[in-house]
Amino acid sequence: MSLVKMVIQSYENEKFTAKGSASYTVFLNPESFSHTYSVSYATTEVQGQNGQTAKFKSIGDEQVSFDLQLDGTGAIEGQVIDVDKEIKTLRNVVLDYQGKLHSPFYVQLSWGKLLFNCHLTKFDISYTLFKPDGSPLRAKVSMTFVGFTDAATLAKKADNQSSDLTHHHYVKAGDTLPLLCHRIYGKPDYYIQVARRNDLINFRHLKPGSKLVFPPLV
Repeated sequence: MSLVKMVIQSYENEKFTAKGSASYTVFLNPESFSHTYSVSYATTEVQGQNGQTAKFKSIGDEQVSFDLQLDGTGAIEGQVIDVDKEIKTLRNVVLDYQGKLHSPFYVQLSWGKLLFNCHLTKFDISYTLFKPDGSPLRAKVSMTFVGFTDAATLAKKADNQSSDLTHHHYVKAGDTLPLLCHRIYGKPDYYIQVARRNDLINFRHLKPGSKLVFPPLV
């Protein structure tokens, strides 16, 4: 089985339908990552009773955190990279201000079963080895991303009856694109649009284990 590396893809809109001009494929996959969920409760004190009453308030933001290791010594698989250049490329995807958007890019993390739409909230660099001229040879980049969902989708998710949301599906043996479209949209007519969304060249032969995105109907 070939190695699949994490990809960090920029997007220019909050619905994650317009890819940005920048993406980053990691030098080394993270050794681990944390995926944090939270729930918020409002507490009220009742006079004459000990303790507080907690009532559900909201589902909190998801967070994903991990470290990326950059090594420019050539010790890893003989690959020699410019650590400074790698960091600048990564910054452009996740951190740098984009004048067209008036903010950094929206970001999608994709690795294995992880598909996470988000914004960067933390970017911390630790340099650990240098050339004689002071240029970095090794660095660790620690990043934290908070999940992002546009307001309209949040409203739909609050209504459990809503079906026009983005769906993700891992292909199983026997799956066909028209069949999956019928299952998700109620009819198979949208298989061409789904094939384009997923950059499929031969949609008649889906690879088991591959990930497909079924966008919401407009």
